[in-house]
Amino acid sequence: MRVVVFDLYGKFAHFRKFYTNSSSLTYGIPPRTTIAGIVAAILGLERDSYYELFSSENLFIGVNKLSKTRKLLQTLNYMKATSMAELIAPKDHTQVPFEILAGEDNVVFRIYLSHKDTNTFVEIDNRIKNNDITYPPYLGSASFGCNITYVGTYDAEVLDCKDYIKLNTAIRSSDIEEINIENYTGRLIKERMPVDFYNGRTIKEVTTYIYDDEGNFIEVKLKDKFVKLSNGDVITFM
Repeated sequence: MRVVVFDLYGKFAHFRKFYTNSSSLTYGIPPRTTIAGIVAAILGLERDSYYELFSSENLFIGVNKLSKTRKLLQTLNYMKATSMAELIAPKDHTQVPFEILAGEDNVVFRIYLSHKDTNTFVEIDNRIKNNDITYPPYLGSASFGCNITYVGTYDAEVLDCKDYIKLNTAIRSSDIEEINIENYTGRLIKERMPVDFYNGRTIKEVTTYIYDDEGNFIEVKLKDKFVKLSNGDVITFM
């Protein structure tokens, strides 16, 4: 297996929680579906055309939070339209709470990416390595453009987990056998996120992830396997 590693960073981010309605709350890390959308933008794929190609069975994604963040709650004015005419000439507005993810400097995430199909992986790897991007990426909301920094491409092996390992990528809670909290001083976050979409952008699978809010290592024993890169990074895929 080969894994391409790159950083996403920008001033602000908003990854809308799928179960919120009028109040737009944000996750602390990008969901797997968001990263798949960013990869589709890099390749120039049309909206809603890549769900099978980038399903969790084909595209393997790991997310590591590199920056400390805080959440800011703002209020946005939206048009209140009940007809097509009011979209052109709105009469009323409605205010909606909108949560923004901000950092001390930037909001930064390290992404680990592999693909089951070698040709697809080579194209993704070359595009990221050469900064050959079709559509500009953004951190969840179109208002929050971001930059991509290529880190490297590494060989990786899938290993059985026989003891505690230190991870700082988001972990599926169902994969965790035990967390070692002795001497742990971080802040564990548990969030329920979409994994895949059906065609038509309806949610296919939802699962719960555990991660450290400040990007610290979590010492865990997994039920199954983990991935070790040739640069020494130890990760799991979402």
